[in-house]
Amino acid sequence: MTNAEPMSPRTKITLLTFCFALCGTAAVVTAYVQARAEANVKPADLYAVVERQLVELRGGDYSRAYEYESRGIQRRYSVEQFAAMVQTTYPGMTQVSRAEYGPAQTNGRHATVEVYLIGPEGEVMPCVYMMVREGDAWRIEGARVMEPWPPNVRMEGIYEL
Repeated sequence: MTNAEPMSPRTKITLLTFCFALCGTAAVVTAYVQARAEANVKPADLYAVVERQLVELRGGDYSRAYEYESRGIQRRYSVEQFAAMVQTTYPGMTQVSRAEYGPAQTNGRHATVEVYLIGPEGEVMPCVYMMVREGDAWRIEGARVMEPWPPNVRMEGIYEL
């Protein structure tokens, strides 16, 4: 057995400085990668998730619509509970004739999307979808439905000639 010579104070300081520099570099690289990932979010990717779920809801396929929900929602609700919630809390979502999309905002792994659900009689149900990035896919974490607009109210910036 050999006796190791104790580290000199200078060696300890050098080693500690190296560890701090390594941690600092890792933090900077992580922030850079997250910023790049956020910058690469295309609103169309978010809109596509909402659109696919709406298609499934219109078709009455609640189990397929449930697949677009976040893991958090899926832990809280079974498919049956999700279907019941949509039918009682969001009944208009199953009868939407089309959706129009407003601004999307991202903040790291989270995003919000303004969605205007247009009913069969021209009524508009404004919603804000809250979304979360899980792995490489965006999932729906919730939706807040606003007060519906009367039928055939024009949306700002959308005009047909």
